[in-house]
Amino acid sequence: MRKIFLILLILIISCSEPIDIEATIDARAQIITEMSISKLNTPTPQPIPTAQPTPTPQPTPTVIPFQEDEIRKIAVNEAIEIARKGDIYLAEELIPEIVPLLVPEPTPQPTATPQSFESNTTNDLAYEIYRKHKNKVVMIEVGNSTGTGWIIEDDWVITNEHVVGSNSFVIVFVPDPSSDNGFTGIQGQVFGVDKKRDLAAIKVIHNIEPFRTRVVDVNEIGKDIFTIGYSAGNPGVPSSHSGIISYVKTVSTTLKFEKGESYYRGDLLGKNVSVIVFDAAADPGDSGGPIIDSEGNVVGIIYGFLESTSGKRVTGQQTGTSFASISDVWETLKSGEDTTFK
Repeated sequence: MRKIFLILLILIISCSEPIDIEATIDARAQIITEMSISKLNTPTPQPIPTAQPTPTPQPTPTVIPFQEDEIRKIAVNEAIEIARKGDIYLAEELIPEIVPLLVPEPTPQPTATPQSFESNTTNDLAYEIYRKHKNKVVMIEVGNSTGTGWIIEDDWVITNEHVVGSNSFVIVFVPDPSSDNGFTGIQGQVFGVDKKRDLAAIKVIHNIEPFRTRVVDVNEIGKDIFTIGYSAGNPGVPSSHSGIISYVKTVSTTLKFEKGESYYRGDLLGKNVSVIVFDAAADPGDSGGPIIDSEGNVVGIIYGFLESTSGKRVTGQQTGTSFASISDVWETLKSGEDTTFK
């Protein structure tokens, strides 16, 4: 465009009168400039935002690793203390990642000594045995002395020979729901006795269900047994003890009873007797009571404590005549015979 314009300008100059060249050039330049500007698309002016004050930058403190760890420990401890005081939510705001660890610690309680399963089971079973069978156990009164007996058959009670002594009749206290005190004392007749096995058969009219019975042997050493007896001397309320079978053996007995003693001495009488040794407690007054297994069967009858060969009492061990020896002579005892030498 400029080239064309200059050529035209030269032609004009060459053909016309002399003119003010400088003025002409300025005028043409002005025109060209205005034309060029008009051809440009002028954008719509945008509003200029108001400038915001720039905040003064603060210096960032340099935290060395040791300081960072210490600061965090302090923060964690603060949060833990807050949580333990009950404000777990505030602790969560402080340090969220440690909240799962902030379970308040309960005040420690004293730990009870755990009871063995066998012990609890035995205690429960002792209660059941006593509850089911106590009415089958009777108190026997002979003058100023008392002992225990148990229902072995309908209208028959068995006890120790040393309980009845030389008496032909005794008082037997049996359960009686119609009585004010729950029991009645009735007269029983002593039939057969056996000094060697320490047994006596008493005939007494009653309506009490008898015990089941069975024989035990050495294979049952260690099994639970229970005793019920009238060592407290309260009719209708027998005492109860539990333990285990310590030993079952056949012994050469010296069961010649002497009045006033709690066990037998004397010359060897007849054949051997099957004896149960057990560790359940047995006190004076429990003599003649049943030795009961965990199923409620009578396996023997209490007669005294265990002696060593020197004649001293063995602490914590009692003895009873096994049902094996009872069954040997029971039918004969009911007929009124003395079976000591059988």
